[in-house]
Amino acid sequence: MDRTPLDKWIASKIFEDPPERGLSQADVNLHQLAKLRETIAYVRWKSPFYRAHLAGLPNGRLEDLEDLKQLPFTTPELLQEKGPEFLCVSQSEIERVVTLELPGATTELRRLYFTEEDVELTVDFFHHGMSTLVEPGQKVLVLMPGDRPASVGDLLVRALRRMNVEGIVHGIVRNPSHSIGEILRHNIDCLVGIPTQVLALARHEAMVAIPHGQIKSVLLSSDYVSPPIAQELELVWGCPVFNHYGSTEMGLGGGVECQALQGYHLREADLYFEIVDPSSGEPQPTGRWGEIVFTTLTRKGMPLIRYRTGDLSRFLPDSCPCGTALRQMDRVRGRLKDFAQVGGAHWLGIVDLDDVLFPIPGLLDYQAVLNNGNNHDRLDVAVCAGGCEGATILDAVHRALTESQVLRGAIHDGSLSIGSVEFATERLVATGTSKRSIHDQRSAASKRTSL
Repeated sequence: MDRTPLDKWIASKIFEDPPERGLSQADVNLHQLAKLRETIAYVRWKSPFYRAHLAGLPNGRLEDLEDLKQLPFTTPELLQEKGPEFLCVSQSEIERVVTLELPGATTELRRLYFTEEDVELTVDFFHHGMSTLVEPGQKVLVLMPGDRPASVGDLLVRALRRMNVEGIVHGIVRNPSHSIGEILRHNIDCLVGIPTQVLALARHEAMVAIPHGQIKSVLLSSDYVSPPIAQELELVWGCPVFNHYGSTEMGLGGGVECQALQGYHLREADLYFEIVDPSSGEPQPTGRWGEIVFTTLTRKGMPLIRYRTGDLSRFLPDSCPCGTALRQMDRVRGRLKDFAQVGGAHWLGIVDLDDVLFPIPGLLDYQAVLNNGNNHDRLDVAVCAGGCEGATILDAVHRALTESQVLRGAIHDGSLSIGSVEFATERLVATGTSKRSIHDQRSAASKRTSL
């Protein structure tokens, strides 16, 4: 098994002449401490927001990485409210602006600003991260947006070009038959896409036209990857299925799996990651689940200090079989805000439903809605499917829900009932701009706070 290419890449970013002994986590930690000191001094000087946000804190430099916990968090709400005040450069130096909406927002938007140098950091990460999946001369079909300059598809194509790999931006899958035709027409070796969209290709009747072995690797990104989806793709195409973790706030790239497929190796020369207790904010020990928090180390346009992602993961205690000294982060297990309380003692998230529904043959996607029932909560599900008899798949969905270990307790104590299970009136199309979640349409009085 080859060591993750991020190992040598990060060593080259830390050392002018990387040591023959190889990269150690101690090397990474020293680099991160130095960059954290530089970044904190930089934002206190350049960013109006951080000048105020960090006011009152000691001006002395961090003594070690643990000292970072003394600094306050940055939240999506602060980014939405104070956006332009985060900037550390003039608007004329900005190459890329990305606008995001917070759920429920009606007016103010989150805007992320990136300089040309910041964009290059992402391309560089994509270049080295993708070298695990593809070789020179191969072709990659990018099933994600890429029509705008510096969009995710555009940046990925730029990165692949540096490897002598041809990247072809297809965009969001709206017609699976057409997408499968493009795979055949271009003799595609690798697919990069959103989990449910790639699953829709694998379960489409036209998929049989793709010769077994043509697809040599798949990279899933932009949403939680349910293990049944990855297992299905591995079975259908006989190839490894890799997970990528990132967000727009990170600059799109955060971490990617190596050939061991046991968790992400991270962009540790450019980003510092923490796992914290969602309630107290205290750092979690290795192996314990919590919220991912990150700090940018090399960004110039809009650095972020201790940014709360809302994503759930943990650092893995064991070393990676690939042999790297870099830390591993477990695959993200959904978002905190996407877990809804049912009754007084039960929590339900889209990840729980994914794990019991996607093993059902023919199911392509679904939409789950929590509604008010008679003195209890009701879960209604709209299903998208292909190539299956209607009653058969609806019965399978209902049975999977009622027999689910996660839902069984709430159903048994009367907190939850399974309501309608029917086919969606229109096709659900994932766009990659928002995560799939349970739609909570209960009255405000019946809702509980998120995890």
